[in-house]
Amino acid sequence: MQYLVKRYIPAIVIIISLSGIITGCGSKVTPEEPRSWSLSDSLLRTLVVDTATARPVENELLLTGKITENEDKTARIFPMVSGIVTAVKVHSGDFVQKGQVLAIIKSPEMAGFTADQRISVNDMQTAKRNMEVAASFYKSGLNSQREYEEAKSTYDKAVAAYNKSQAILDINGGGHRTDYAVKAPVPGFVISKRAAESMQWRPDNTDPIFVVADLNEVWAMINIFESDIAGIREGDKVEMSTLSYPDKIFYGTIDKIYNILDPENKVMKARVVVKNPGFLLKPEMFVRVKANRRSDSNTVSIPSRGIIFDHDKYYVLVRSNAKCGVTVKEVKIDKTSGGRAYVSAGLQEGDRVIASRQVFIYETLKDQQ
Repeated sequence: MQYLVKRYIPAIVIIISLSGIITGCGSKVTPEEPRSWSLSDSLLRTLVVDTATARPVENELLLTGKITENEDKTARIFPMVSGIVTAVKVHSGDFVQKGQVLAIIKSPEMAGFTADQRISVNDMQTAKRNMEVAASFYKSGLNSQREYEEAKSTYDKAVAAYNKSQAILDINGGGHRTDYAVKAPVPGFVISKRAAESMQWRPDNTDPIFVVADLNEVWAMINIFESDIAGIREGDKVEMSTLSYPDKIFYGTIDKIYNILDPENKVMKARVVVKNPGFLLKPEMFVRVKANRRSDSNTVSIPSRGIIFDHDKYYVLVRSNAKCGVTVKEVKIDKTSGGRAYVSAGLQEGDRVIASRQVFIYETLKDQQ
């Protein structure tokens, strides 16, 4: 925060002069030239001092976006049979466990799978008996090796057909039934439900009957306008806030940039993976985003609390180890961001800047000239 200089009443200046905490060092100088003064030890011990450091400039971009489910942890459920929905066990927003039944579909295909499995069992048993008889006859010389091998081949095919029918039945719920159970393949929240009782379901439906998402982690899809594309990179830190929780900040990092523009609204999308404890963030929630990006070059900066603004110019009070303990320096500020002022001229890395009572001291120095 920059401090604006205010003129203090003469009585304050007189008290300072009498206490001897500030004494002149050298002749008077013009405001444009550096001015050096000595501070008393008692005053120095009470001051906060910041050190100028060289660091990349942090640029802030204000963007918008919305919360979506994490696609990597979302299951879109499509029943593999047709039929009529006879029961719906859950509703949108419900939390479900893996394997929990979401709906029941009465399906003629399930009856066909059951019949195929029973037929394959009978065929396998018959082929096995025929193979055993052929093996016995072959050993006693009553038939040829070819007849035995044909019986064995028929049995192997029957076993394969049984395994196939059993696998199909298992995939579709298992058991000898005509009902197909729609189950949750992963734990999570039901964020979309199209199932309704008496609804007819066909396998060629393009929309999933349920969508189940793990919301412990969500995605924030950020809108980047063309004018801001050059200021965003993967790895940039972001801070997000929502209308629902205006005082809470959610943090994340841009981990993917979709390098195409939406043809309708002319924005590029960027993705941020956000931890979501307590499930505060919900899909379709609007977010305000502040992206922080660092430049590739370093610039001298200090906390902006040490800046003094006077007559359209910026000044700082710099501590030194010489006899004159403080120097007033004019500085040029490129920008301020995140509570820091980035200085293009007037300061060097390592300079110690007084960051408390600096306006008070600066005014007194001016009055002492």
